[in-house]
Amino acid sequence: MSKFWLILLIAGAQCYTAPAAAQDPNFKFELTPIVGYRMGGSFHEEDGDGEVELNDSDAQGIIFNIKAKHNGQYEVLYARQSTDARTQGFLADDPTIDLDVEHFHFGGTYLFDGDNTRPFIALTIGVSQFDPGISDSNSESYFSVSFGGGVQLNATKRLGVRLEARVFTTFVEDDSRIFCGSGGGGGTCLVHVEGRTLSQWEARAGLVFRF
Repeated sequence: MSKFWLILLIAGAQCYTAPAAAQDPNFKFELTPIVGYRMGGSFHEEDGDGEVELNDSDAQGIIFNIKAKHNGQYEVLYARQSTDARTQGFLADDPTIDLDVEHFHFGGTYLFDGDNTRPFIALTIGVSQFDPGISDSNSESYFSVSFGGGVQLNATKRLGVRLEARVFTTFVEDDSRIFCGSGGGGGTCLVHVEGRTLSQWEARAGLVFRF
């Protein structure tokens, strides 16, 4: 990841030192590998004080954009966070569990006018999947949305840097039982949560390749 950040810094510096490099109007696609840091997110027990709280950690992903009319783009997004979660009030000794969080989304981006610097906003909807590192447990999938905004710096007509802040909001079904498994001779669930939303915030950056 350190090499990625070095390349990103060099490209970002190029955005400010190179002559104005307006986006090539003939491009159709953008591919943007991203790295970021994701914060927040917790599940709360419906009847009790139990809680599963996700730790802040690095996140990775990729964004694929397809040019639409005017300044719009269709956007396909995949983002992944491999983290751990602190449990409280469910299991003996309140262990920490491994947890993978993945988002599969589709939506759009709107780029405001500009030369080297183009602010943008993005909105996507899709599915979020939570996969705990618990023996014999099942992953859980829920409907989710994301909203982001930031700036795109154009180093050349075909290369840019995307800087963004985004929030992912997952809608947990009412009266949900999550992180369930079939081990030990019967079905058990770690958390019985109340109907609510789970939100995570992410600061991210990526290199934009246009073709």
